Parts: sequence; C-alpha cells; structure tokens
Amino acid sequence: MKQYLYCPKIIYFDHVLHIPKPPDQKLQTGIEMHDSITAKEKRRKGAIFYDPELDQAEKMFRVEMESSTLGLRGVLDYLVRTNREFIPVDYKFGQSHKGSIHLNHKYQLAAYALLVEESFKTIVRRGFIHYSRDQKNVQIDFGDEIRRRTLKMIEKIAQIIEDEIEPAGTRNSARCIDCEYRKYCVGNILPKPHTEK
Repeated sequence: MKQYLYCPKIIYFDHVLHIPKPPDQKLQTGIEMHDSITAKEKRRKGAIFYDPELDQAEKMFRVEMESSTLGLRGVLDYLVRTNREFIPVDYKFGQSHKGSIHLNHKYQLAAYALLVEESFKTIVRRGFIHYSRDQKNVQIDFGDEIRRRTLKMIEKIAQIIEDEIEPAGTRNSARCIDCEYRKYCVGNILPKPHTEK
C-alpha cells in the first residue's frame, strides 16, 4: 500500500517483473530503529501513549497477518489490545508532516487495520503512527471514508498485478532520486533474463 501511494510503478516492478531490490541503507536503519523501539516498549509498563486507559493493555509486536479475501499480508510493528479495542501502531524512522501523518503512511496503517479486523474478528476505530525523529504519535481515526478509499487502492494494486500493465509513475519526480527501481524506470532497458548456453 505504501509503495503504491509512493509510486504505482513500484508494484509493477516488484510484483509483476519481480526485479530484486538492492540492499538499502535506509531500510537497514529502519530495521534497527524498529528493534530499538520494540525493546523499549517491551520494558515499559503501559502502552506507548501513556494513556491511563491503556495502562493494562496487552502489547503484541511484529504481528504477522494475511488475508486471502483482501489479497493482503503484512507485519504490523505493534498492536495494542485492551478489553475494548485493538489499536494498530506503525513505527516510522522519519518525522511527521508538521505534526500530521504522511498520506502513504495513513493508508498503509488503514490496510493494517483491515488485516487486524479480519484476523481478530473486531472493528478497529483508531491507530497510531509513531514518528521516531520528532517523537510524535499521530492518531488516525478509521471511518467509512478511509476504509472505502483503502479498499479501492487494494483493488487498483490487484489490477496492476493481474493485468501486468505498467502504470503511470508518480508525478513527484523528487521521489525518483532515491528509488531502488530508478534505473529501470527512466528509459533504461530492463535487464535481459540470463540464459544458459
């Protein structure tokens, strides 16, 4: 979901052409940050938000979920479970957008919320993105509109994979600078498959 919103071509390169991703330093830094936050959260008494209501909450980390109905799978960083609700939490290495959430992070969390609902037979009403750089916990409420838009994006992603047709890329060319698929996308010829002689 996050990749689709960043640039729809990533879905095509990854899931249709199966181009391997090169090692990514930002990814490695993100993994180390996730591990650090998870270790801290396991030591803390309450949930990450220091809300008295969440003081006795159960905390689950690296929650693997899959839905054949939705055609989704993912590993949620952190799931808070109270006797009244499930709250998905996703960690991000960067910083918030002036105290609010980045669009691609919002819909990635919404997709996780749908997975939580199906996996735990519940309704998710809210979730949080934890931005490590500015230490912001940004809440997202999951209403009908965000659910509808998330399901529509899931359909579009499935269509790219099923039709195997390269979609238009992002309009934000600044995103192309650090893209792992850049050399395949800006007019270069795709690598030819290796054949044995």
